[in-house]
Amino acid sequence: MKNPYRKLMMLGAAASLALVGACAPGGGGGGADEDTPEAAAFRFRQAVMRVAAGKMGPIGAMAREEVPVDEAVFAKNVNDLVAAAGMITEGFGADVSNAPAASAAMPEIWTNMDDFNERAANMLNAAQELAQVVEDGGFAAAQGLVQSTAGNCGACHRSYRERDE
Repeated sequence: MKNPYRKLMMLGAAASLALVGACAPGGGGGGADEDTPEAAAFRFRQAVMRVAAGKMGPIGAMAREEVPVDEAVFAKNVNDLVAAAGMITEGFGADVSNAPAASAAMPEIWTNMDDFNERAANMLNAAQELAQVVEDGGFAAAQGLVQSTAGNCGACHRSYRERDE
């Protein structure tokens, strides 16, 4: 019998491995000098973004009814997303003049830092609102808020993340 939560578990495991790899010495630095503040900031923000994506994926899949709803998994992922969203700006403090070439962060983040910080705050607020609704009313009450929470991710990415070609 197939385990319907296998995909969710695999996503969680992949996010955990990505976090460990990004934080490990020599991991995730894109070839940049591993001892620079820029490389450390790059590794940190990569780890935070991987965790956020690893949590948002199963949240969205449940909301779109692509996988069975598990209230406990949904609530945990939402709470973990709040934690990750609260760390987003921490990875963008270092000057980018020496940033790793592998970074998808656009230089406009640092020239429009007030706007970037506002967008990051919007993401955190949306995730916190989602978490509160989950706590108060469970998945059914929160399902409709998932798309707007994900939209906050996209709003920032459209303005400040290089697109793959």
